[in-house]
Amino acid sequence: MSSDISGSIILLVVLLIFSFYFSATETSITAAGKGKLLALSDEYPHRRKGFFWLVDNTAKAINVTLIGNNVVNIAASAVATTLALKFFGALGPALAVAVMTILIVIFCEILPKNFAIAKKEAVLLFSLPFLRVISTLMTPLTWSLRMVLRLFGKIAGMDLVSYSSLISRQEIDHIVSEGSAAGALEEDERKMIHGVIAFEETRVSEVMEPRTDVYAIEQDGMAEEAVNIFLESGHSRIPVYREDLDQVIGILYAKDLLGPLAHNEKNISIVKLMRKPLFVPETMKTDEALDVMKKSRTHIAIVIDEYGGMAGLITLEDLIEEIVGDIQDEYDTEIPEIQAEDDSTYIVQGQVNLEELSDALAYPFDTAFEDVDTLAGMVLELSGDFPKQGQLITYGSWDIHVLEVRNHRIMQVRMQYIKERTEGPVSD
Repeated sequence: MSSDISGSIILLVVLLIFSFYFSATETSITAAGKGKLLALSDEYPHRRKGFFWLVDNTAKAINVTLIGNNVVNIAASAVATTLALKFFGALGPALAVAVMTILIVIFCEILPKNFAIAKKEAVLLFSLPFLRVISTLMTPLTWSLRMVLRLFGKIAGMDLVSYSSLISRQEIDHIVSEGSAAGALEEDERKMIHGVIAFEETRVSEVMEPRTDVYAIEQDGMAEEAVNIFLESGHSRIPVYREDLDQVIGILYAKDLLGPLAHNEKNISIVKLMRKPLFVPETMKTDEALDVMKKSRTHIAIVIDEYGGMAGLITLEDLIEEIVGDIQDEYDTEIPEIQAEDDSTYIVQGQVNLEELSDALAYPFDTAFEDVDTLAGMVLELSGDFPKQGQLITYGSWDIHVLEVRNHRIMQVRMQYIKERTEGPVSD
């Protein structure tokens, strides 16, 4: 074998190795993302400068790998064609195309990319120093490419130069769900992170205590009456109203009663003890409500509807529960909102949020009924009237039995999943 042929074979092998390197490097960069790169910079402080460079020059690094990969693949194909002509004559080009296609697709694309996905950290640690050197050498070429992209981007009305590896809230939520399914996160951790993500998209009206459940006292009430309400409700703060709940004039704190009661002043007017109320609109987002309550150093706020009436009230505990889940204290005797009787039957409280119901039962109630927030609202919409106790309402694959109705309010239902049922609402 002549020295020219030996040199060509060696050159071909080197070019294929470079092709493997560029493909693996490109995939490791795109698979890692900005968050992973910053995490690696903390894990490997001696390589921090390189990772920061990659974070700041991601688009340039990807362009370098793409240019380098195409150049070496074209060069490898040319060398392979030259060798094939020497060995096989006229059949050489066709054989070279067939062989190089297999080599490049399998060994220079599929194999390195899959390897980089599985071992992106190792690939980045190995490839980054060489990539920075190659990037410096290619600076004139990448600068020219950047100008061309900027020109085409201006014509198309889009940014073709910048590259953002930041991810959206929805993507974070999906990543967290995948991490939980893979065992990297506990279910409680997943719910907490989901609560943080969804917090600023949740309205106050979705988490407030509805007006019908509010314990309050009229302004003419006395301390002794207030004590009885505190004992019955288990709350430490109750609204004070004039004539009806649409005219809340203050908030009475249980601890403010301790002084008068200690001095046996049972008939003291609660108007003298109440504090100024905080009002928030029902359309306010929960993160804004939390900020307002923190700034005003208030643990309770009266929620006002669009007509100026009282829609309900919200507490600091309600807001925190949106992130950490239900907080039970010694006075709470709450019934679980969703109780499984068996694999397909559930006892559900009417006030349960449709989003929580959809998550628990793996059925898209929340997207089908966007105008209501609770199961009770969904049942009212399906029935078209106030359902009676014992009434059966069918929706999609679900039988909904109304178990308890109190003052036109749906308190509890039994939901049973019927696999064979065709979709569509029916009411009996």
